[in-house]
Formats: sequence, structure tokens, C-alpha cells
Amino acid sequence: MSIATRILKALLVSLLLAGSAYAVAKLNLFGLESASDRLADGVYQRITAADYGADRRGQRLVSVVYLDESSMEAMKGYGWTRFPPTYDQQSQMFDDLMQVGGAPPAALYADFVYTGQGGPNEGFDTFVNGIASDTKAQVWSAAPGCQVDPLIKIACIEAAGGTPMIFAKPSPAELDIFTDVQRRLDAVAVLAPALVNVQAYPMVTDYGFDPAKNARLAVHAFDVSPALAMYAAWCLRQPDGCGVAAFVQLRARAAQAIAGKVFAPTNVAGVFDAPLDVVWGSRPDPDYLAMTKAVTGQPAPCRAAATGWLQRLGEQMAGFRGPPTGARQECPYALTLGYDRMVAGLGLQSSDLARVLAGRLVMVGGQFRTSNDWVESPVQGQAPGVHYHAMALDNLVEDGVNYRRNTTLMFDSDLLKSLLIAALAFLGVLGVMVRNSLLDHAIATRMQPKLRGVVYGPLYLAIFGVSIAVVALATWFGVSLLHRAPINWIGIYACVLGFLFYATRQTLPADILGSIEHLPLVQRAMAAHRTFRQTLKFEEDRLFKPRAQAAAAVPADPPAATIVAAEAATPAAEEAPAHAES
Repeated sequence: MSIATRILKALLVSLLLAGSAYAVAKLNLFGLESASDRLADGVYQRITAADYGADRRGQRLVSVVYLDESSMEAMKGYGWTRFPPTYDQQSQMFDDLMQVGGAPPAALYADFVYTGQGGPNEGFDTFVNGIASDTKAQVWSAAPGCQVDPLIKIACIEAAGGTPMIFAKPSPAELDIFTDVQRRLDAVAVLAPALVNVQAYPMVTDYGFDPAKNARLAVHAFDVSPALAMYAAWCLRQPDGCGVAAFVQLRARAAQAIAGKVFAPTNVAGVFDAPLDVVWGSRPDPDYLAMTKAVTGQPAPCRAAATGWLQRLGEQMAGFRGPPTGARQECPYALTLGYDRMVAGLGLQSSDLARVLAGRLVMVGGQFRTSNDWVESPVQGQAPGVHYHAMALDNLVEDGVNYRRNTTLMFDSDLLKSLLIAALAFLGVLGVMVRNSLLDHAIATRMQPKLRGVVYGPLYLAIFGVSIAVVALATWFGVSLLHRAPINWIGIYACVLGFLFYATRQTLPADILGSIEHLPLVQRAMAAHRTFRQTLKFEEDRLFKPRAQAAAAVPADPPAATIVAAEAATPAAEEAPAHAES
């Protein structure tokens, strides 16, 4: 067989393996492929979480203000005697968020879905009017050019001198209804679909509805996610528009839109062309740690910040642990403060409230244990949904248009993984063929023992080591340079290394042992192993020894004539078998 034929054979074997892997990935039997993808992403994030946000750029901008069970209990002293609180009380809460920091936030997102008005005397008009005052709706709400899409609406709010306020709404693709309450909020603020419990955070959503349905559901050309809406509000205040030409264009068009000019919908789909793979950081905000201690008198009950990727790698190798819990639970990444702490002010100074609110991108949401608005963070474990939006916004502030894109929804990542498996399997098959060629040469030259000790072990180590290194390099390259979510490196490792072990199952043990058996330590270990095996050997042992039989009397030899007569008397007697007993 020629060299070209052998290479072609190696290529065929690798393609068959890659094709099988591709088919298994596409079938996704029992959800194993999806689960493996999530596991690989989660483990990678837990290892690198301490390295996220080295300059804390996003952390200095994003804040979370929350309500939870303890907040509602504490607020009973301020008249909050029911849940949900009345519109009057919520209006006071948003007014506090705008005022007590000394300056209003740069933008505010409320992770509450308003679907109904409730009682007639709960102050809904006051609630809406307060929002309209904060967004300066009287300047832009009647201008058709400010209603074309949510991004131009945010630009109009900024141009009018207001604070963009984004409220959550159900996804029009999932809930085919738009209530009167939501319609009134949409007239004075921006509504964004609050999608949680998803593997990829959406950026721009074009539902493909007809114009009539768009009008009925108040879909203004397209929808943007809460994180992108908040990011756009912040970028409109930056001189360069965060490097996004569409944001610079929006800022220039806003005044004309307020004056009555109508522009075509803003095109940002080419910039934010894929969902975001949310990256979770682990280093808590120093202000969060200081405020927690000031309010409670105790350090924040969570994991210390001084943990690097090497320590985290060792932790993950110890059984592929998930997010730490208990004393090793991660702190929230964003600066987080309960609304009741702000109202009571215990242990907090005006400068603390300014650090939480003034000029910040503030996310307001609930952390109620009995709600279903929780997501599974690979770093923090169970996290409130508002923190999901906060981390997505932090990713955009940190990385801008180079945010980490979710590869699964971008292109056929299964094909990419299969091609990588094919390349590694091809190199592995060639390595096995090289081993066999060396063996033939060693036998022909009677150098096999020497060659085994010098070549075989390093050759196998090179085959397996290169396979591991290539997958690690491909993962790093995709994340760091291509800004893609990590490939399913766990599944690739399992497939490639499993195949290589199978291909070398008959030669690997003897070759590896032959490479190291001359070492004294190995020789002692082998001797101990032989002794241990001999000790445990039981195949020829008997539980009971056979009982010894009494010796029978042996008669004297009869005369020869008698023997001849006896043989003559039984001529037809057959000879007994050799193993038969007498």
C-alpha cells in the first residue's frame, strides 16, 4: 500500500468520525448536545470569571436597585402594606431614584411588566405623569418622527433633556396582546421585551409582522432588548457614539425628528448582528462591599475576590463543580442596593447614594424568591432576572460592538466542531501509522526495547498533548479574537480522546509501560502490583480440602497361569478409561 493510499485512508477515517459527530450534534438526542454546549460555556466562564472587567468600566456605570421580601417588610413602616405597591407608591419610588442621588441617572430600566391598571384610585395617572415629566414627553411624544423605532425615541428623549426610561413588556411574539396600560406607558417611555431564561441574549428583534399587526401591538419597526436600549442611551451621550455610526446619526436626527421630520428606521442590525452570549464576572464592586458592611455591620457573606483563573481551574477539575454555594457563593457583580436601604438611609451617606444613582445606568427589579424571574448564572448560580439584563449591559459597555456573540445562533457551529474533530482525528491516525512504521524498523534492526523506551512514550504524549492543545487554542482564539462563545470543548475532547484511546487500545498500555519500566520507581510499583495481584488471586484456590481416603489392601501377585486363565474367561471385556475410578 502506497503512502498516498495510507494518507487517503486516514482522511477517510477522520471524515467518518467527523460525520458521525455532526449527525449526533444535529440529532441532539435527549438534549445531550445542548447540555454539553452549556456545560462547556459554563465551565469556561467559571474559570475566567475573575479576569472579566479588568478596568471595571461597566461596573462603574451599571447599578441595580431591587425589591425583595425583606424590602417589602421594611417598607411597611412607610405605608407599603400590599404587594404590588400602589401606583402612587411606585411613582414615589421612581421619583426617589431620580432625585436622591443629587443628579438623575443616565438612563433607567424597570424590570416590571405592567399589564393592568388595578384599582381606579391607585394613582395611575400620577404614575404616568411622573414618568412623562422625567422623559420630557411633552416635547417629543406628539412628533411622528420620534415614534419610528425605539432608538430614535431614546434619541428624542435625550435631545429634549429627559432621562430615558425603559419598561419591560412581554414579547409580542409570545403574547399577542397589548393592553391600554402598556399603550399609555409606550406614549411616554420606551418598552422593551424582557426576555429571560434564554441561552442567548437578543439584541435586535424583527418580528416580521405586517403593518396592521405592528400597529396593534405598538411594534415600532423592530424591538431592542433592555440592555441595548440602555447602552444606546449611554452612547448617545458619548462624543463618538461608542464608535457606532448609527448612534451618531441618531443624535444628529433627534432635533429634526422633534421638529416634525420623519426618517427611515435606524439600521443597527449590521452592527448588533447576533445575540449576546452573556459573560458573568465574579469580582464584586468595592462600593458594594463597603455599603454592605456599612448597612449590616458585617462583611458581605460571599466569596473573596482574590481568586485567579489557575485556582478556579483547579477547582473545576475537582469534579467539574458548578457555581459555588454557601460561604463560597459569588457576590453580585454589579453595584446592588435594596430600595428600602435607600429610604431608611441606615449607614449610608449622600455620597453613597450618588455612587448608586447619579449619572449611572440604573436597573430596577425584583428579587422575590417566590417569583419565576430567576436565571441560572454559571458563576453566581441562581440570579434574579434583572441581574441578567445588568450583566448584558455591562458586556456592551465593556466590549462595545465586539461583544461576545452566541455562535450557535450565528452560523453552523456544529460543522465547525466536526471539522476540528476531523483534523485532530486525521493527525491521530497518522501518528498511529508512524508508530507502526517505527515498530517495523525496530523489529528489523532488533532495536525494539531501546526504541520503545525512547520514542513510543513521547510519541503518544505528543499525539494526545497536541490534541488537547489544539482544542484549547481554538477555544481561546474564538473567544479572544473572534469574540465568539467558547466552542463545545468538552464534547470535542471527549470525542477525539475517546477515538484515540480506541485506536491505540491494543498497543498503548504496552508501549507506555515499555517507555517507563526501566525507572526504579516504576519497577518497585510493578513489583508491588504483582504481589498485590498474587495476593488476590483466587481462581485455583479451594474452600475445602478433599478428604484423604484409607489405603486398600493390595493382594499378592497371582501366578502367571491364573492371569492367563482370567483373561481367557473375559475376552470381550473392554478396557476401562484412563480417568475412570476402580
